[in-house]
Amino acid sequence: MATKLPRAKITDLATTVETEIFRSPAGPMVWGSVDISYASEGVEPRVTIRVPVPVVANQTEYQRRDEALRRARNLIDHACAAIELQADPSEGLPEIIEGVAEELGILAPTTKPRGSRSA
Repeated sequence: MATKLPRAKITDLATTVETEIFRSPAGPMVWGSVDISYASEGVEPRVTIRVPVPVVANQTEYQRRDEALRRARNLIDHACAAIELQADPSEGLPEIIEGVAEELGILAPTTKPRGSRSA
């Protein structure tokens, strides 16, 4: 029987965006970090998620931080869904992981997942 996780309360949430631009297949990006601190049963776990954020002309610092937070949330959602995947490594990336890689700018965007293409 699985143990029930204790309740956790977010005590701090900080989003930062670096200024150094790097190139990716999806275009110019900067790194964003989302730091989340919790309090739970006398301990204070902390999570940091680092995500690429597209560089958009005339975008404010606030808008970039907002985009970093949205991308971190999407990454968490994809990771939670991927936990149940049991992929065969010889078949390439599972579709959901490929979607994460495309969204994060690691792979160039496609209209159809590579695993679904005909040879």
